[in-house]
Amino acid sequence: MCWQTVEQQFIPALAIASAVIGKLKMSSTEDIKDIFSILHDGIIYSWTGDKDLLTLKIDCQYLAEYVDKSFDSFYVDLIEVDNLYLTTWPNPFNLPVLTLTDLNDIFKAGLEILSADIAENEVVVACNQHNTDFYYCGGNLTVGCRTIKIYDQNKNELTIDKLDEISKKYWNERREDESSI
Repeated sequence: MCWQTVEQQFIPALAIASAVIGKLKMSSTEDIKDIFSILHDGIIYSWTGDKDLLTLKIDCQYLAEYVDKSFDSFYVDLIEVDNLYLTTWPNPFNLPVLTLTDLNDIFKAGLEILSADIAENEVVVACNQHNTDFYYCGGNLTVGCRTIKIYDQNKNELTIDKLDEISKKYWNERREDESSI
């Protein structure tokens, strides 16, 4: 049984509401990983803010269209970022690996999300980078933050369950299209 306040123990509706709010908050490392995993193939093209509140604009048209046909992106808020850096994949390979820690350097190039995993209780997002003006072709973006929130292009907040539902709908339809060929 999870810990509850005295009020929650005696007022069942408050206990239920607290449990639901906790699920919508998306603060676990697993939730952060899941959001970046679902947005794979999306590209982080722009950002605003700082490590207290960092907003990423992620272009992911194939999923955004399932929210609204005119949409092509999502916004992700990283709240209370305690660790954020990009360890580069040099190109050519004989160049040194760089660890970029300044937000301007990390997001200078568009980062295409390939996958996300958890290492040492932080999310590691593998990213490609296609701009040949840089001496790296991608890297591992390490993200540690207290909370993550995701929004559609009109800044309507989405739950992780809704984002997962959108993703499953896309992939199921894609499988159906491929099987009919």
